[in-house]
Amino acid sequence: MSEVRQNLATREWVVIAPARSKKPRSLNVNIDKIRASEKPYDASCPFCPGNEEISPVEEKFRIDNPQGDWKVRVINNKFKIFASELCSLKPEPFLTEGIYKKLKACGEHELIIETPQHNKVIIDMSQEEVKDIILAFTHRYKTFEKNSGNLITLIFKNYGAMAGQTQIHSHTQIVNSRIVPSYIRLLLNQAQEYFDDNGTCVFCDMLNYELKDGQRLIYENEDYAAFVPYAAGTEHETWIMPKYHGAGLDSLQNERIDRLASILRVVFRKFYAAIKDPDFNFVIRNAPYPLAGVPFYHWHIQLLPRIKIVGGFERGTRIPVNTIYPEESAKLLRECQV
Repeated sequence: MSEVRQNLATREWVVIAPARSKKPRSLNVNIDKIRASEKPYDASCPFCPGNEEISPVEEKFRIDNPQGDWKVRVINNKFKIFASELCSLKPEPFLTEGIYKKLKACGEHELIIETPQHNKVIIDMSQEEVKDIILAFTHRYKTFEKNSGNLITLIFKNYGAMAGQTQIHSHTQIVNSRIVPSYIRLLLNQAQEYFDDNGTCVFCDMLNYELKDGQRLIYENEDYAAFVPYAAGTEHETWIMPKYHGAGLDSLQNERIDRLASILRVVFRKFYAAIKDPDFNFVIRNAPYPLAGVPFYHWHIQLLPRIKIVGGFERGTRIPVNTIYPEESAKLLRECQV
């Protein structure tokens, strides 16, 4: 059974999830190459069509093609961080153990299988295929909003072994949780203070400056801009931010989904061509559901390449060390033709 415990000194939450230790490590045999298979189908892969009995789990949602075959499939994660069976009908008070606080790891943990093809990765996908993945994101986001006790939905992708991927077949993970991560709480608190001091959204101000300055801009379309942040914490860190203000994914609909698919496809291909198909984490930074309409927060996507081993200084101080000037990184990506 998973449990969430609080660090009394920092008030940060830690998930204790013993079941995750049983998760297979299928990429260990080929840790330096995400494209570990050239076959469109693998008889041993639980995510390939027809192999559902290898690892039977509940299907939650799917997007089909006109022939009735699935294009995107959403399933329960067999090795969950959070579990719905630990949830009660209404939020419960925190539990205590001596001087410490804890709670049951209540929530949902699902996998979005992005394609039926075993050898296709997101960098290879068409705009329509990326759009289908985003539609699955928004469907689950809106579904989880109805769950009692769920404060936030977290959407993330691990691409490559250094980013934490353990199953070759391309997928994204989606988790909802009663606890709001400390990083999001910090963003919210700082953004609210900035709004109180200036009357504007800090993310809107950053975006407008980057669009005007242009040094760190990578690519833009009508609704989104991709740029390397001024204080990028890792090599080639990239933010994709909507030009329209919205704190939650409720604002993501219609043509905005098409344009998000378009810019994601361009940026993924630039990553592949300019920095040699790096391992990376993809994280959507949306506000908690109760704050989805606030004027001071702005949802965005972080792409975090994993091209080095993090050392003792960074782990000990939690201060990132970036070995490339953001302006140089942005120039490399901006000028890369895809």
